[in-house]
Amino acid sequence: MKQVHYFVIACSFCLFGITLAGGYALHVVRAGDSIGAIANSYHLATDVLRDYNDLSSNMIYPGQIFKIPYVEARGGTMERAPTPPPGFRQHILAKGETLTAVMELYGISLESLVGANPNLSSLDRLPVGVELLIPPPEAEGIVITLQPGETLVDVMDAYRLSPIRLAKANAIRSPKDVKEGMMLFLPGLEPTRALERLAKVRERENRYVWPVHGRITSYFGRRNLGMGTSNFHRGIDVAAPYGTPIVASRSGTVTYAGWSNRGYGNLIRIEHAGHSESWYGHNSKILVTVGQFVNQGEIIGRIGSTGISTGPHLHFEIHEHESAVDPLSLLR
Repeated sequence: MKQVHYFVIACSFCLFGITLAGGYALHVVRAGDSIGAIANSYHLATDVLRDYNDLSSNMIYPGQIFKIPYVEARGGTMERAPTPPPGFRQHILAKGETLTAVMELYGISLESLVGANPNLSSLDRLPVGVELLIPPPEAEGIVITLQPGETLVDVMDAYRLSPIRLAKANAIRSPKDVKEGMMLFLPGLEPTRALERLAKVRERENRYVWPVHGRITSYFGRRNLGMGTSNFHRGIDVAAPYGTPIVASRSGTVTYAGWSNRGYGNLIRIEHAGHSESWYGHNSKILVTVGQFVNQGEIIGRIGSTGISTGPHLHFEIHEHESAVDPLSLLR
């Protein structure tokens, strides 16, 4: 028997041959079909197809008509997101929101947050819209996803957990509650590996690179001005030809870009993760604006001699916890 398809658009919008989510096609079941094979041919999960057609079982018959839902293309096969463990909530990271703010909002520790989200890519540079699992305030442990072929016995053996504690933490009452791909909360465990990995990521992300290469003409610290006078130099001076590009020593947001009456001349200030700052003084040209995000290595200005200066150079400062620190201790 030849397979027959009737494609019907319902509650959808078509534009230049592209069908947006909201419609469906009709599929007529033929002899030998199974609900799993039909779902797979349309890149759908079996339970999605079953739920969409209000089926109570996997029993189907030739001539039966299925609605095949259209889904909006998002770069891969549609899969139903696993349900978080009992008591866990979900939080969507908003623009300008940090993990520190999230932890304060929910009253949880960094260890708890990382344990619930062990695959985080960064502690400081997460994109807007990333979905975070939020554990209950008292929950300490890690969240894993049950892999294909993996059983609760495998999990208990690997992590040395008691079956009673594991079942209670995940509201498991019978073997039928355990499904492939489900999230499991493993209480009492520390996310040591995840924290170590993220610490290395933070170290790479938060390092400073040289904003310009040249000869250091003045170092950080107290300097003698002659005639028995001295002052404290809060950065380093790097001499370079007039107009040489100056790059951002580290990624961040420009908080100041303009003339300074404190001797810096044309000054650029960039705030980084953790509220540290880098300052770039005596620019001949400023190439960024306040509020602009700049990447590490991006050109932000050009060498000049504006302000109180004896020749073309960059005056460079790094501020940690609102205090100037020696840039040479942090530059790589």
